[in-house]
This record gives sequence, C-alpha cells and structure tokens, in this order.
Amino acid sequence: MDSRKIVIVLTILWLIHRTEGQITCREVQLHRDCTTLCSNDTSRDDGTSCELRIAVLLPADPKYDISLPKVLPVLELAEYEARSRDLLPRWLRLNLLARDDSCDATYAQIGAIDSFSDCVHLFLGPACDYCVAVVGRMVKFLGTPLITTGGFTFDFTEKKTECKDEYFMTTRIGNVASRDIAKFFIAIMDRYEWRKVHLVYAASGQSQINGKHTCHLMMKSMVEFIKKEHNITFAAFDVETTTLSDYPEALKDHIGTSYGGE
Repeated sequence: MDSRKIVIVLTILWLIHRTEGQITCREVQLHRDCTTLCSNDTSRDDGTSCELRIAVLLPADPKYDISLPKVLPVLELAEYEARSRDLLPRWLRLNLLARDDSCDATYAQIGAIDSFSDCVHLFLGPACDYCVAVVGRMVKFLGTPLITTGGFTFDFTEKKTECKDEYFMTTRIGNVASRDIAKFFIAIMDRYEWRKVHLVYAASGQSQINGKHTCHLMMKSMVEFIKKEHNITFAAFDVETTTLSDYPEALKDHIGTSYGGE
C-alpha cells in the first residue's frame, strides 16, 4: 500500500471514528442518529453499506473562479481517478451534496445548517472569505470538519488546533494566502530599504476571486503585517471613493511629496 492510499484510508478511519464519537466543542453534544458512516445493508454480501456525505458549499455563478460548475466536475474526476488507482475502498460511496452559497455569508450559513440537517460528514468550501468566516465558526460546534481552498485573509492562517481557536476544525489547503503576499511585499521593501509605502487599491476589485471586498480584505492583511514592521510608514487610499477624472488630483493629495520621494 503506497503512502497516498495510507493517508486516504487513515482519513476515512478518522471520519468513521469522529462520526461515531461526535467530537465537537459543545459541552452538551448534539444527538443525531444519521451521522453513522456505515449501516447495515442486507443486500450486500458483507451486510454493511458505507456512505461519506460531503457538502460542497460554493457559488453556482460561474463568474467566480471557484464555483460549483467548475469544481463539481473536478471532484467527480478526482473520485474516478482515485477509484481507478484503487485508492478508495470499493465499499465506500461518496455522496456530493451541492449547495449554492452565492458567495454570501447569509446563504452560506443557511447552506451549512441545511447540510448539517442532511447529516453530512464533511464540508468542502466555502471559498469566499465572508462565507468561510461564518461557516468556519460554526463547524467546531457541529463536529463536521471544513476544508477550503479559500480563506485568504490573515485570520484564517492563525492556529486552529484547539476548541478555543476561532476556526478550529477548519483546514486551508490553498497554496497562497494574503499573509504570504504581505510577507513577500515586506521582504522586497527590506531588500531595497524602502521605508514608506502608500497602498492604492479598489476595495471591490477582483471580486471573481473572493467575492465582495476582495482587495479590501487583501489590504487589511497587508496593513496587519506592515504594522509589525516599526520602521515602515504607510497610508492607504481606496480609489473607489473618487471618480476616474479626479485621479490626478487624488494622487497629488494622497501621495504627493510625502510618499513620492525616497
């Protein structure tokens, strides 16, 4: 058995243990009869039937980089490939339950509650930061882990190993977070000994990546790490607060000689 198969089997065994024991951060555990991964099935030779129910919480609108129309086919291909390599046990059925969160925190919360009612064992998504925030705070009380490629803001890169941690049971698997971009930016400033920076951005820019306020959240992370550098002076300007025709004057007011020099 190769290392990938070992990891997958161990993950499945952990899910079986978790769903039987209902590990949550609640003092009084929620009782649900439907969370068992395997049940008796007289139609099978071994008398058991195992189904892993996975809620896929993503926007249905394909304008988003991470959306149901783009992700579901990939998940189906991944399952097909895993089974063709005998990485998934034949006795385990994967049931993907798609939920449209519209990249909106309210709909994401409703989708998570509905999915919990459908006895899911795992959440894939959300991806938009506001959605990850609301569902990520819930899952540690539901006892259902969350895996996301989103969660770019620095808050989601903090420690998540204990119940007291805000996003316990939330796991990021994305390659890059806003924290990494901020550290890269600061490293460039240190390399060239730059000590002043004015962050000019459009708060709602790049919404296809992370929903509304994508660039605002990126700048929030940037500022959080710049503040830790006591030798850097910074300011910020949201270009959406002015009109295109006023850009030249706005740049004079916000940058001028204060940030235009060395």
